[in-house]
Amino acid sequence: PLPPKPTKSPKDIPLDQQLMDDITIAPDGDIKFIVGEDELMRLHDKVVWPHTTGLLELRGRDMEIDDKERIKLKGRGTFVQTNYRLYFLRRKTKDMYHLDRMSHIPLGEIERIDVKENRYRRKGQPPLWLEIGCKGVRVVRFGFLDENECEKARQLLCAFVFTDVEFAFSFAYELTKPIPPGGDGWHIYNPIQEYKRLGLPDTSFRLSEVNQEYKMCSSYPKIFMVPSTISDEDLHSIAKFRSRGRIPVLTWRCKKSGATVWRCSQPRVGLFARNKSDEELLSRIQELNGGKKLIIFDARPLKNALANKAVGKGFEESSYYKNSEVQFMNIENIHRVRESYQQARQAVIGAGKKWDGRFRTRFEGSGWLKHIRVILKATFEMVARVDMQQASILSHCSDGWDRTAQLISNTELCLDGYFRTIEGFCCLIEKEWLSYGHQFHKRIGHMKQVGDQDISPIFIQWLETVWQILQQYPTAFEFNSRMLLTIAHHTTSLRFGTFLYDTEQLRREKKIPKRTVSLWTYLRCSPTALQGRFTNPFYSPKKDLVLYPTWDNLHVSIWGDYWFQHCYSSSSHSILKMLPPHGAHLDQMPAPPTSLTPLEDIAWSLRKQLKDERDKKIRAEQRFAKLKKQLLTLHEGKILNSKGIEEILDEKETDDKEEKQATLPKKSDTQPEPNTKGQSNGSDFGATDDKKPKSDSSAADDKKPKS
Repeated sequence: PLPPKPTKSPKDIPLDQQLMDDITIAPDGDIKFIVGEDELMRLHDKVVWPHTTGLLELRGRDMEIDDKERIKLKGRGTFVQTNYRLYFLRRKTKDMYHLDRMSHIPLGEIERIDVKENRYRRKGQPPLWLEIGCKGVRVVRFGFLDENECEKARQLLCAFVFTDVEFAFSFAYELTKPIPPGGDGWHIYNPIQEYKRLGLPDTSFRLSEVNQEYKMCSSYPKIFMVPSTISDEDLHSIAKFRSRGRIPVLTWRCKKSGATVWRCSQPRVGLFARNKSDEELLSRIQELNGGKKLIIFDARPLKNALANKAVGKGFEESSYYKNSEVQFMNIENIHRVRESYQQARQAVIGAGKKWDGRFRTRFEGSGWLKHIRVILKATFEMVARVDMQQASILSHCSDGWDRTAQLISNTELCLDGYFRTIEGFCCLIEKEWLSYGHQFHKRIGHMKQVGDQDISPIFIQWLETVWQILQQYPTAFEFNSRMLLTIAHHTTSLRFGTFLYDTEQLRREKKIPKRTVSLWTYLRCSPTALQGRFTNPFYSPKKDLVLYPTWDNLHVSIWGDYWFQHCYSSSSHSILKMLPPHGAHLDQMPAPPTSLTPLEDIAWSLRKQLKDERDKKIRAEQRFAKLKKQLLTLHEGKILNSKGIEEILDEKETDDKEEKQATLPKKSDTQPEPNTKGQSNGSDFGATDDKKPKSDSSAADDKKPKS
């Protein structure tokens, strides 16, 4: 069945309630829908409470855990589907809290719907499971008591989930109240104003409108910045030489040093091809920075770049591009990232209620954190080149819309304090991700089933790298982890039209700004935003502060707010307390808390430093006690001090002499001892040779250690 036409929102609803995102229950006990949400199906008392083997969205009163860590279901409820969400409203009992009755899943988050038979059915359990797999870290099962009702629910879900994106809830969600001045998210980013903020254009750079109709490059914006000496004819020639027509364009410039940041796609060099206009453009970038060497950051591993070169593409040859240097950042492609994400998600889902010590091994074995570290390392090198060496940099990968967007965004985030504000961060996503053609529709998989090879969580991976930098510099960002988590959630919820389609051209053709609401409007005007729940209370604005991210194991941890957001624990903190940091033993400190309260992060760091010092002292005392015990055993109670070695050697030499004298034949007591040196035995001398004092040289020789 086709989705019904969206109903218009009542005009008497205030704007703050139209932007409300919290799920509430009306006084009559029913679900209170948001604006534009219509009910499609309701099944009464035919479904039992949703559950899964590892994670579920429940409270403690909604379930019971037996001795074998299995979940016991406690009741039936109502299964409700709308054009936006899937709800489960449990039957009310006396000991139930008001909001504990409900679980919900946005339809845009669903990627798999399966009906499974309960083969190991016990008394009171449903015969069928409707298993729903989500794009995030969640797998939910609804137990059905009637086979017909289960099939009806599956068909209606598939009709609304796996369909054309034109039937998304984004087009039904319409605000009827005017947005306050400056609050409309569709006008938050203006490329002209952004270039003016950077002091552009000037005599060295010009604003090109060669792509005004998106004919030269369909994935680029209408206008972009290029050197003033490069003509439009040269740009067309370069577009034919670069993959997908994505030519080198300027994205950021340092006002103090004049160093610039550029992005593009890989060149079509093949084995022997070259393009004079492309070489002239890169040479001009060097001249505009005082003739300093241009650093080209290729995000791919070297072997991948060489493989592309064999099929007619590749990277810049130093023999053609003079005074330039190519560095490979070893960031894996979208397929490796997708595999790592799936393995990490499976490790979280299979962790269960009680951590058994194997979660860290499984999560680290997925390689997800390894990808995060590689991106942070590449960001550090790019920031250091621009800030410390004042060199201009150019970054690209294969097509320039996945790994390039990650590196360029992180570099600008660390170099420019404006992008660390709430408004600046929204502008950064609009500029580097949306206007320069990151394929959100393909990478997120809007309205697609699992198995599409173009799906890959590139944007989620970048948000986690931002969270890692936020953890390392908790006072440098105006926003907190809650805002990052909200952005990650609404990339798949399809409530807002910000991430619909792949290019700026398609969004303009589909009139997305006029037909949908922007996510940035919600982040600025919603009750959650006005209450300051997206704001970091410890933010210290320092626009000139340059951030250098760290990528070692101690500073890269799991984003608990994202990976454990659907855990049936009341918060992710209780799960994080069970997880030791990477490389640590099971009896060491747990991982740090999330960045919802930056003061907790600082306190945790101080506590860890104190614990490390205390552990060092304890280990030193243990080593000293062990050494003391060994010396007591070997040297009959004598402890070595600063002169202990010499005393033991002297004692050993004396013992050797006594043993030698004991082996000689004894002489009679009456026979006088011969005087070999001609000295008498008189009382003037009265001492034998053994009792005579030794000279300094002989004494020194006796004290020398024997070999």
